[in-house]
Amino acid sequence: MNDLKAAIITLILLVTFHSIGFSQDESDKSFIVSGKVINPETLEGISFANINLDDTYWGIICDSLGYFRLRINPEQKLKISAIGYKEQIVAVAEPSAENEVFQEIFLERETYMLREVDVYSLGSWNDFKEQFTKQEIPQEKNIAESFDFGKLNLEQAKAKTLNHGGFGLSFGMFGSGKKRAKGKLPNPLDDLHEQLLANKYNKQIVAEITRESGERLDLLMKFINSQTNFTYQTRDIYIVNRIEQLYNKFQQENPSWDYDFTYTDSLGNIPNHLRP
Repeated sequence: MNDLKAAIITLILLVTFHSIGFSQDESDKSFIVSGKVINPETLEGISFANINLDDTYWGIICDSLGYFRLRINPEQKLKISAIGYKEQIVAVAEPSAENEVFQEIFLERETYMLREVDVYSLGSWNDFKEQFTKQEIPQEKNIAESFDFGKLNLEQAKAKTLNHGGFGLSFGMFGSGKKRAKGKLPNPLDDLHEQLLANKYNKQIVAEITRESGERLDLLMKFINSQTNFTYQTRDIYIVNRIEQLYNKFQQENPSWDYDFTYTDSLGNIPNHLRP
């Protein structure tokens, strides 16, 4: 009885494997195509021509004599290209009896039109050196000529004079402005420096980096200002890194739950989460 079961199982396995192999043979209809890419003028092979399957990125390169060999599926075409020759798409006929096809492919020459260039004969190195030293070079315009340094220096001199006291200080004491009270007049250069710094470091930038807002953002700004001394020359990346470092320190000294009372219940009592 056991021998009969073993024979039946063996027969079933043989039939199964045979049907699988037959179906694979039926589905695989690919064949091998080999050939040679030839120059029609010299009838010699074109070295290292590109053989690609049309509409794909798959392909091979010919050898130094122009021969190639690859496997393709029915109805696939070959796209042949080489430097100095026109690209050509070739249809391949399916083999009738054998599983391989040999095909010769002739490519036409192609001429590339380049831009026109001027070629000069300068003779020896001494001739070239002599002509090079005699060549006139156009003078470049000095862009600094448009700057009014005299007016800028005058404004700086006025500001320095008033900083040391004198009439600027005496009249400034009766004014309402903070700068006049200290004997200072607005300096265009200082205003420019303040604008440059304001573009790098301001409350909005700190809010975008830290995601803070409201009173807590005001406290953070005071904390950062007390720990830093940014100028218009400070690099942007340093300012961002320094803000992140000080924000981490600020969180340790001022945790967020100091300003967040949402954890209380409706009666204002704090639940004991440690109780089992």
